[in-house]
Amino acid sequence: MAKVTFGPATAPDLDAYYGGRNRQTMRAIVVKLDDSPAGVIGLAKANDRLLMFSEYKPELAPYLKSMGALRAIKEAMRWASESKLPVFAVCQDSERLLERLGFVHVQDGVYRLCS
Repeated sequence: MAKVTFGPATAPDLDAYYGGRNRQTMRAIVVKLDDSPAGVIGLAKANDRLLMFSEYKPELAPYLKSMGALRAIKEAMRWASESKLPVFAVCQDSERLLERLGFVHVQDGVYRLCS
């Protein structure tokens, strides 16, 4: 079975995940599958708000409910809940998960974290 770990995303982690430097200002957590970056979750700065995001490679999909992945989500949510700026998310396929995490639907697939 593959080993799922997580930790603060470093520039080399993001380079490995995205295949080059991501230019957006962010605070992120990298989820690793056997020490290789396979997912990223975090907060990206967008003017006067933060955008919560998550992305993962197909090989991480079977492990999304693993303790390592769930702890990464919990840590990112702690960051979001401590933010002084409003936190938004754009939902592509996980409305139920966003709602369970405390987001409410605003309009057209956009959700806002309620504090």
